[in-house]
Amino acid sequence: MSARRNARPAVKVGAHIRFRGMKWQVVAFSGQSVHLVGPDGGGQAVLAGHLFADPGFTVIGADAPQAAPQWGLFETAPAAAREKALAWQRHVSEVEWRRGQTVSRSQS
Repeated sequence: MSARRNARPAVKVGAHIRFRGMKWQVVAFSGQSVHLVGPDGGGQAVLAGHLFADPGFTVIGADAPQAAPQWGLFETAPAAAREKALAWQRHVSEVEWRRGQTVSRSQS
């Protein structure tokens, strides 16, 4: 298992995962199949898509994904960038409004 800061953890040989409510160790990859060994020593090959789609799937020991700030990323941008974005927002709104007016007139 390898986890980069601010990235999703990677599943690789040796990683411990939780799948179907049990702890497994990844022992091999073959095409789209992930080969797992369970706590009792039994093995299983699972398609990667099926593995990742399991609602309880996690990489054990990986950092939890970082949540976005409560108000989103806009407030974390520099003040000058926020002002420029707001200026464009006003311009886009005006263009959309005028476009709506043109469509209304052409439908009359």
